[in-house]
Amino acid sequence: MLVTGGGGYLGAEVARRATARGWHVRATWWTQQPQLEAELVRTDVRDEEAMRRAAEGVDIVVHTAYRQHEEAWSTNVDGSRAVARTARRARLIHLSSDVVFRGDRGRYTEVDLPDPVNEYGRSKAAAERVVRAAHPEALVVRTSLLYGGRAVGPQERLAREGRTFFVDEIRSPVVVGDLADALLELATLDVSGPLHLGGADDVSRYDFAVLLGADRARIEAARTTPDRAPNVSLDSSRARALLATPLRGVHEFLRPAK
Repeated sequence: MLVTGGGGYLGAEVARRATARGWHVRATWWTQQPQLEAELVRTDVRDEEAMRRAAEGVDIVVHTAYRQHEEAWSTNVDGSRAVARTARRARLIHLSSDVVFRGDRGRYTEVDLPDPVNEYGRSKAAAERVVRAAHPEALVVRTSLLYGGRAVGPQERLAREGRTFFVDEIRSPVVVGDLADALLELATLDVSGPLHLGGADDVSRYDFAVLLGADRARIEAARTTPDRAPNVSLDSSRARALLATPLRGVHEFLRPAK
């Protein structure tokens, strides 16, 4: 198995769990070298020849590498195209995002067409298109905010820092370990096209921050701006019918111990 973005929050979790299950894992990294019991390869996913070498001999490619701000378009679009081209003989699982949708109604299903409102969303929607063009049998997994890993994740850090959170931006946060297990299960299933893997609960960014431990006195409640999608909650019922792996909601996972 090749995992791109092995230094990232999700990529490292996928690599660790795949190794524990007996997979031989090769993981790429670029800016942050991970501490993994895997074959590590420093590779820029935009470099098609380097990716071809990294993908040599693998059966499964899980493409988690992405950028949200600097170099987002080249990494998300050009990088995904390079990965898809070099993974043509392998099963490809490409990670996408809920922000490919406009967010004007929520509970998006796999048949809804992407219509992003910001540049990051546009880059992820474009990445989906180039992946499907280069690798028609690819599985495109759209997911949401990730949290609950062994290390402090980005959502936990934001909650602790005390920032502005939106009361009307609704997401379907998913436990990073649940998502990693679901991806490993999907690696063995004959499923292609888009598939939504969000957590069971739809919550606002503000309520999610509070559940993660944010101090209400240190955070500000605000409403979304035009460059943010208000409600991109995901309908993941198709995935739940396919998978044995649970996709727990925030209320179950973050429920206070009695």
